[in-house]
Amino acid sequence: MLLPRPASRPLDLNGLPAASRLEARAALAITAIATAWFALAAAWEMFGPILAGHYASSASVGIIAENMLRWKIAGPVWEYTASQPPPEMYYCHHPWGIFWTTAAFMKVFGRHDVICRLPAVLLSAATPPLLHAIGRSVYRPAAGAAAAASFVVLPITLSFANFNALEVPVMAWTLLGLWGYVRMTQTSRRRYLAVSALGLALGMNADWPAFVLTGGLLVFGAIRAYLLPKRVFGPVHARRYAQWWVLTASIAALTVALYVALFHHAGKLGDLLGSYGLRSSGNAEPLSKVLASRRYWIELSFTPVAIAAGKLAALVCAARLVLLRREHDALPLLYLATATVQYVVFRQGADIHIFWPHYFGAYFALAGAALVETAAALIERAAAARRAPGSAALIERAAAERAPDDAARPAPAAWPAPGALPAWPALAALALWLAPLAAVLRDGLPALRYARETGGRFNERGHLIDSDGAKTAFLRWLAPRLPAGAPVEMHEGMKATWAQVWALGGRVVTPARPAPKQEPPRGAYLVDTRFMLDRDQASLARRFDITAVGPFWALGAAVDAQAAVDPRAAVDPRAPGIEAFSFREREPGLLAWYLVSGTEPEREIAPDPFLTWELRAHFGQPAEPPAGAPETLEEKRIAHNIALAAGDGARAAALLAEISAALAPLGARFDDGTELLGTTFHEGARSLLTIFVRAGGPAASDVALTVRSRVVERAPLSTTMADPIYRDVGLPTAISPQRWRAGFLYADPVPIRKRPGTEVFWASLRARDRGRAPALVDRGGASEVEVLRLR
Repeated sequence: MLLPRPASRPLDLNGLPAASRLEARAALAITAIATAWFALAAAWEMFGPILAGHYASSASVGIIAENMLRWKIAGPVWEYTASQPPPEMYYCHHPWGIFWTTAAFMKVFGRHDVICRLPAVLLSAATPPLLHAIGRSVYRPAAGAAAAASFVVLPITLSFANFNALEVPVMAWTLLGLWGYVRMTQTSRRRYLAVSALGLALGMNADWPAFVLTGGLLVFGAIRAYLLPKRVFGPVHARRYAQWWVLTASIAALTVALYVALFHHAGKLGDLLGSYGLRSSGNAEPLSKVLASRRYWIELSFTPVAIAAGKLAALVCAARLVLLRREHDALPLLYLATATVQYVVFRQGADIHIFWPHYFGAYFALAGAALVETAAALIERAAAARRAPGSAALIERAAAERAPDDAARPAPAAWPAPGALPAWPALAALALWLAPLAAVLRDGLPALRYARETGGRFNERGHLIDSDGAKTAFLRWLAPRLPAGAPVEMHEGMKATWAQVWALGGRVVTPARPAPKQEPPRGAYLVDTRFMLDRDQASLARRFDITAVGPFWALGAAVDAQAAVDPRAAVDPRAPGIEAFSFREREPGLLAWYLVSGTEPEREIAPDPFLTWELRAHFGQPAEPPAGAPETLEEKRIAHNIALAAGDGARAAALLAEISAALAPLGARFDDGTELLGTTFHEGARSLLTIFVRAGGPAASDVALTVRSRVVERAPLSTTMADPIYRDVGLPTAISPQRWRAGFLYADPVPIRKRPGTEVFWASLRARDRGRAPALVDRGGASEVEVLRLR
């Protein structure tokens, strides 16, 4: 059973719960390890380019900060403009604190990718020490270590530790506010009152859930101090508590009034209400059904071990609050209520954003501290009962006699010195808690990499995921080759994100524009041919000079092949046809793997005469065969096609044999004559499966080569369920199957972002609409062929 109310822990000279030096040192060591680990996880890839996915919203914060500095405005505008944006363009769905913070960092350090992550990295690094401070202040050092360790093993907190959006600053600042509140109630000192008010104020300027937490704390504080008898929670320094309550309530009211005024000035109050009406849509569904639909996301984010421990901790914290009547046991419950409101009320947001339940991470950490404190108290009581039948009562009585009274604190000389309580019960309880945390970390480590590879999207409910790593490299290569101030238009197939806009260096970008009909655009027009209809590609190739970098095309009055080779060269409008470049990829070194990118290769862009021939040949342009001999497998593939086009059957056969020897054979043939010859697989920072195809001829208009995967077995020692969703993983080919030539070889590169567990990948030719797809004729009637299996 729980200890009765009178057994308040004695305080040391600093007004903190007394503990032995051994416990304090062990707790500090664990907190230091937890903090270092979490800071390293947050800082991983912090200097790298911002890519696609949820992480791309960090680039939007950078865009907003740059606009604030460029136009000297206080409101956030997340697109670049040619003139000062009016208030009507301000983004008014959230408070503006994170934008002001990032603008301050950019003012000091300049415009860099790291600025879009640095505030989150620093706040994440500060969160474990804050949790330790709260647990240490409320309970004991071992509980503080438990709080810090609990936070840094969760998959969701690891995955979004460098996410400069909303949850990271809200948690860090509100935890600072809670620590100040705890210390203020323990010591009645003004400086802790100021810390509490500052932390909660900064949290409320970060996002709305901080208002839920602050409001809950104010309501609890009013009930605790002014409605309940003093005997329930003990005496309180009435003047200091009243000062804290009035100051915090005033800050909350003024902050609300500030944003109401700002949003009203921008004419966006209705927009705000509409956005939260949308976020809360779907509330008609039973909660059990909603949670069942999110089961994999929930388990992936927290693991079943942490979920079970969190449920137990909620009961323990509630029991402690009722039976022991210690006000600080309400803090985990208040954070639980905040996270629940965020996750349950705004259902539409939670259905789209896997990071929506991030706030449960702070609750789990505080709850872990309460569990360790409770376990340590039970161990102390059991040990005392074994030593002597009446010793437990004597210990409780002595502790009650030594407990300080806020109304009349004893002289410092009367306070017990550190070491007044034995260390081993607390350390034993902490060790018991670290065991399930190790099981949580077992799933947290692969989730961290999985998150970085997918931009924080994880399985995206089966939708195709591309990191945009190559696309971002293309945009960064192109940006300095464009005239200053040249606008950029993008075809809808570019699937424009804030990260792409940021990568272009502050230019005005117009996404989702249709292809130009006659005259070339004033600036640059960008295309991802993998997501553009073949007929539209052909139209562009007939009418414009094109610079192609892999599957990406750039055309316009400001772009041509000569300028792409040398940005100082003059524009030559007579440069004919397509001039192609390719990505040269290599694995990053150790330092680059950690600081820049551990999930993408290093890329260089170089002229590629082989790809130039292939594109020109397929789009009916004059094509000169390359003078040099092919070296890479990709060059040999195109050289085979060149030989076949030239009628050199012997050369083509020799190259085919050479290529086939380098492949893992598949031998899959479809009834339209298309063959899947084999695959190569490169395992690295970004693993790559390449499927080699020999075409039977042009495919039907709606047929595409597709690759999809499914997890067939969960990972060893993992407690998280296997992902049940079939996921599309193959990107469309750069040259459409409708343009393939009989006997030509084509390569389909498929980035592999492996899910936890054993994942199997299948390839097939599929009809995207209602047309008939080619069938495999040598696989027993199967519609797809296994091309890769990873454990």
